[in-house]
Amino acid sequence: MIVVHVGELAKQLGVHRNTVRNWIRDGKLPARAAPGKRYFVEDVDLQKLCQEFGLDHSSLALKQLPAGQAPIRKVIMSEAKTRSIELRPDRLKPQLQVISQCLTCGSCASGCPVSGVDGMDPRKAIRMSVLGLEQELIDSQWPWKCTLCGKCEEACPMNVEIVATLRRVRGLRDRDKVPGPLHKGVLMCLDKGNNLGIPQEDFVALCEELGEELAEEGCPGFTTPVDVEGANVLVTVNSKEPFAEPEDMKFWWKIFYAAKESWTIPSQNWEGVNWGLFTGDDESMKTVVGRIVENMYRLNCKTLLLPE
Repeated sequence: MIVVHVGELAKQLGVHRNTVRNWIRDGKLPARAAPGKRYFVEDVDLQKLCQEFGLDHSSLALKQLPAGQAPIRKVIMSEAKTRSIELRPDRLKPQLQVISQCLTCGSCASGCPVSGVDGMDPRKAIRMSVLGLEQELIDSQWPWKCTLCGKCEEACPMNVEIVATLRRVRGLRDRDKVPGPLHKGVLMCLDKGNNLGIPQEDFVALCEELGEELAEEGCPGFTTPVDVEGANVLVTVNSKEPFAEPEDMKFWWKIFYAAKESWTIPSQNWEGVNWGLFTGDDESMKTVVGRIVENMYRLNCKTLLLPE
């Protein structure tokens, strides 16, 4: 039996710490949680994982658990006792094991671009989650002012999953209380295939018109490839461009033209910005992603490009 720390193991293996977490979550690396954000792992399981991914197991500096020392066992209280001390809300339960490692050092707050707004910062948000004040956090506006940039996680010495926690907080908010433009954009994308509700015929007409302009501006013979089957690259579009900044769409096209790349734009469900991701709406996010995947199969494209 060995004891591993996610961050240290990730560094030794040359992978991201989230990769190690995914291995543990998916069962590729069987492990049991230990204090201090560490895990108990059987040496043979880690060796199998290293072999599968072509990693050098023998070069790892691992801490062996002394023989006869059993992993810490979880204490399970009876239902009667838990009721007597009142069960805490568990809506953030998937994150609690990780965020409870917070040292309240404030490193996350020092790098946050919205630290201090509304008197909040990442450290306070995490402490509210740990101390059972999650409803107050869900009702506040600060999680929506957070940019989810991840600077807080980069600064955190304990690798607390701050971004995932804040996104979970967003997802727990009633949809009718999600900031208006974001929620309306999600609903619009589900209904019309893009966040701003641009009709399919208008989008196609704009693409064709821009193609004609590009041909006159130095790309002779250029035509906008819409719904071309068998193209190498399927290109998605940020709806703000055809809506307000159509000239910006030409930048990618000029590169493709110069490189003689095979590419296409789908005429429907072409939105490249998934607001379901930003609003914590997993079901909508999956639907939007699924439609892009359907376009890949429908047009038999090999590569997906998300310029956003």
